[in-house]
Amino acid sequence: MWRNKAGDPNISQWCEQIKQATTDHKTVQISGHYSKVLLDQQAEQLSVSGYEGIVSYEPSELVVTVKAGTKLSELKAVLAQHNQMLGFEPPDYGDSTIGGTYACALTGPSRPFRGILRDFVLGTKLIDGQGRYMRFGGRMIKNVAGYDVSRMLVGSKGSMALVTEMSLRVIPLVEERTYCMEMPENEAILLMNKMAGTSLPLSAAAYYQGKFYYRVAGEHPIQTNRVGVTEISSHIWVALNPFRPQLPSDVKLWRLDVESTTPAIENTIAVGSCGMRRWVASKEKPNHPYTTLWQSYFAPRNNDTPRVAHLKKGLRDVFDPFHVFKQM
Repeated sequence: MWRNKAGDPNISQWCEQIKQATTDHKTVQISGHYSKVLLDQQAEQLSVSGYEGIVSYEPSELVVTVKAGTKLSELKAVLAQHNQMLGFEPPDYGDSTIGGTYACALTGPSRPFRGILRDFVLGTKLIDGQGRYMRFGGRMIKNVAGYDVSRMLVGSKGSMALVTEMSLRVIPLVEERTYCMEMPENEAILLMNKMAGTSLPLSAAAYYQGKFYYRVAGEHPIQTNRVGVTEISSHIWVALNPFRPQLPSDVKLWRLDVESTTPAIENTIAVGSCGMRRWVASKEKPNHPYTTLWQSYFAPRNNDTPRVAHLKKGLRDVFDPFHVFKQM
């Protein structure tokens, strides 16, 4: 961990704003372009939307350091110029920032094969709930040691600290091909799990509208000589990431996190992450322990076990002892 007096005027301003909020007993809501959270009129706003840009980028080292307000589209474009990409393949909800992606721990269809966002984080700079500016981790894999705060805060939704900058490991941009075949849902679930256990270099697998889709990276055996298999555009992964289906007004979209081999679940409209993620459209909440209401804006899950809730409270008491940051 490292602390100093921030020379950046934005950092200095945010440090003072958070300190003042603790004195005034106010709640601070961290935001970017509001693509994932609703504006809380009762909370004091702290926006990082203008805090953007790449701080450093070493293509040969496969590491990029970027400010939290940087748009995903801009970061991806810079990486693509050097034939590189974000390995966790984050969804873009429209003007999404890398900070919001980090806060919500968003990972795309390559999740089971390349890893989750947390696996690519090397270091961060942040401001805690007492207005202290800190740095954790580093810009190289060998510098990451000790208690890994940078990865621990992934998915905390701005409830413990304001993450202002992050260093991420990137990967080479690889050629990928997408294939599909028609089949029942249960057969698709079994097949995607079977294929994941082979040497075929899968990078995505999903089921949607009666078809099993899978994506293969790099050199691989010919797939179209199999009965019923056709090669299609990879646009399907954009349609499923983020997944925003049109539903009747009285029907809600639920995301279920399950074991990959779980049989078909009633009212499922899509299966993602090689079977580990099910999208269910229903009026009532499905009877499953790991269910999240998925709507235009992100809603808290509020189903932590007592042990997890206890751990989260302990961490929050360390990073935000005065409970300045809004819980999301």
